[in-house]
Amino acid sequence: MATTNRQTVPIRQFPAGLPETLAAEVDSLGEEIMAAIAREVPAYARPLEGGFGRGVRRGVAEALHRFLTVVEAGPHCAPDLAASREVYVRLGRGEVHSGRSLDNLLSAYRVGARVSWRCLGEAAVRHGGVDAAGLVSLAEMMFAYIDGISAASAEGYAAEQFAAGGERERLLDRIGEMLLTGAPADAVAQVAETASVRLPRRLAAVLIPARLEPQPVAGREPAASVVIPPGLLPAALVPAGLVPAGLVPAGSAVPAPGRTEPFLLPTDCPRAVQGQDTWLFVGSAERGPAQAALAKRLAGLAAVVGPAVPWGQAKASAARARFARDARSAGRLAGAVATDPLFTDEHLSALVLARDPGLVTDLATRLLAPLDGLPSRTRERLAETLLHWLSLRGQRGLIAERLHIHPQTVRYRVNQLRELFGPCLEDPDVRFDLELVLRAGATGTEPAAASDDGNGSAEPARPDPGAVTRH
Repeated sequence: MATTNRQTVPIRQFPAGLPETLAAEVDSLGEEIMAAIAREVPAYARPLEGGFGRGVRRGVAEALHRFLTVVEAGPHCAPDLAASREVYVRLGRGEVHSGRSLDNLLSAYRVGARVSWRCLGEAAVRHGGVDAAGLVSLAEMMFAYIDGISAASAEGYAAEQFAAGGERERLLDRIGEMLLTGAPADAVAQVAETASVRLPRRLAAVLIPARLEPQPVAGREPAASVVIPPGLLPAALVPAGLVPAGLVPAGSAVPAPGRTEPFLLPTDCPRAVQGQDTWLFVGSAERGPAQAALAKRLAGLAAVVGPAVPWGQAKASAARARFARDARSAGRLAGAVATDPLFTDEHLSALVLARDPGLVTDLATRLLAPLDGLPSRTRERLAETLLHWLSLRGQRGLIAERLHIHPQTVRYRVNQLRELFGPCLEDPDVRFDLELVLRAGATGTEPAAASDDGNGSAEPARPDPGAVTRH
């Protein structure tokens, strides 16, 4: 093992009267330290007035006087911070409340240590009797003392950050509950101010249904698990076992096959839990990249995104999201994939129809009566063809392309429809109502019992209500 020629400097007692000599420098040294801090640390480059100024002056004075007691104890004693430690813990906490980083305070300590060493070192030399070893011991004591008060401030800063973070999470939960229940705007604004939350001018309610079991969809990979960042869900949710299936705590999510990372939900936004449903209130993502990014984060969760509204109307956005979830669950939103995020603004007409399904059924029963008695498959095919014929304004080529059939087949089916419905197909009002009920996925009438459709095949008793809208 290699040896070193460096010799350890012996620790000696300081000469008598040195603490008193250093104490004479304290008053002027304190002002010099504060001037240097204001000059070299931009965050403190303001008049030392009010509570801020008193805090800085007290911290500097406490540090200098406490250091003198360390000198009096002698270089053989470890610095004792117990008596003044709370001062520096509070300074660290105060930096959190002031919105400054801990680096500013630690920089101020370093500036203070440099200025102090220059002044006190010169005073020690003038006092006499302090040799090189004594100066080294004095320097080591000073910088060990600064390390100690820096550690105390760092502890205070970390503790206050943790407490403030927990309080902010609780306030975000509270804001989410108030938005969901339609609390008065001034009450919401007051809590938001307390939490330092800037509510966006417009926001949307996002509903993540409870007990979501990711389901495989034909031709698609299973839905991914979703990471909930710490603090996203209210604290009471997880212990109660109410985390919806498919939502898992951060660190335990397993990505879907073919993916390298799990999805992440939006964070730092108001949220709430109602029953077993999770609610988020996010900034407006009505179109473009913002909506695409939100859709990616919500993929596989069967989430429903309400309309973007002024935040004072968040309850209305939540109500529409809740209604859309129920309509999709009841099969009244044709084309809405169960696990995909559903943006309600993209399904307004379907939601209007879903508002009173009984009316739609009654209208379909009356309008689609000409299809009564047809075999199921024939009825389904004709209804599908009729919807495309109405929506594409009779363009036979486009209809054939959408249905993947020959144009002649389109003409044959349209002729059948004309025979069944007669002149009413030329009536604009009837055409509108027909398209309306067909888009709603309502057939309205009971088909005939299973029979031959003319192609020699038996048919099921009733088609899927949404089948007429599938291509």
